[in-house]
Amino acid sequence: MSFLDTIISSVKNGGTPSGVVGIDIGSSSMKVVELQEKKGVITIATYGEVQLGPYAGKAIGESVSLETKQEQEALVDVIRESSVSARNAVFSMPLSSSFVTNVTINADEDADLSSLVRVEARKVIPASLSEVTLDWAEVESNTEEEVSDKRNILIASIQNAALERFNVLMQFAGMNKPPTEIECFSTIRSVHSDDEENVAIVDIGAVSSKLYISRKGLLMRMYRIRAGGMIATENIAEELHLSFAEAEAMKCSADKNDDRFATMKKAHDHSYDRAFREFNQVLTEYENRTGVKVSTVYLAGGGALFPGIAGHLRSVLDREVVAADPFSKVAYPAFMEDTMRSIGPSFTVAVGAALRAFE
Repeated sequence: MSFLDTIISSVKNGGTPSGVVGIDIGSSSMKVVELQEKKGVITIATYGEVQLGPYAGKAIGESVSLETKQEQEALVDVIRESSVSARNAVFSMPLSSSFVTNVTINADEDADLSSLVRVEARKVIPASLSEVTLDWAEVESNTEEEVSDKRNILIASIQNAALERFNVLMQFAGMNKPPTEIECFSTIRSVHSDDEENVAIVDIGAVSSKLYISRKGLLMRMYRIRAGGMIATENIAEELHLSFAEAEAMKCSADKNDDRFATMKKAHDHSYDRAFREFNQVLTEYENRTGVKVSTVYLAGGGALFPGIAGHLRSVLDREVVAADPFSKVAYPAFMEDTMRSIGPSFTVAVGAALRAFE
């Protein structure tokens, strides 16, 4: 079988489309990035973002669960306001609607893994297999001592109800039926480079932060914890006696010269202390088990934009921390360089989804 053919493989539709839009629907914002191929060069055509809180009567930055009509309105708005013209799309499914894990199965080289994987999947997937779309792939082991009967399997599943919901959403927006993949694979694609074999990514969202460890562009380990931008805003609001909206605005326009910046940063950093410590434990355990060294950690997600968070993560992990720069994989006008670098971390998923069509 091809590598996770229905979930994370390249688009195989008879040729690379001239334009494709990557769609990332998070819990607090929705982002799109349209890429086009011009004379063999992948080029950014447009990008855009809308905050989802106001569609549900909530503040900007709040995590919301939108009704179908609200979600449709938000998608149409971001497509229209960013002047997206492509009808081909790749949709990145949020982790909240999916499940990904690595398992080890005892089986010799001639064994039929399909039935063994389904047995293992029933143990680890928190839903009936009839309720999900399941896929899997065998990935290369990177332990110091290869054991012939140990097979490393990546299992991925998406809730069927979520797939149907987002297919209807895409149809409403006039998009061709898009391939779907889970957001962790979009993130890895946008960061992965052949120059680095082992890479870690910390993706900070609105309500959760994720650690991905990849080898040769393949997911080897994932860890998720409740800690994100919305929670940081709540802590800032409580510490400075502000409303959520006021704290969010202050966080997004953080000024180091502001008299309250030190207090705000302390409350902000405290929101991630436990998450970063646990990420360090996971990284250390992975390195000890596999014998590899992960020297660089890429910081992605909207939460990566807060000033000083890279330094905070660096101090906990004792590793180099670099802001993700997904737009480095595409061409754009030189005058946009500063903008692309500054917003890059928050568009990691959307860029990675769109890039799938050009693999």
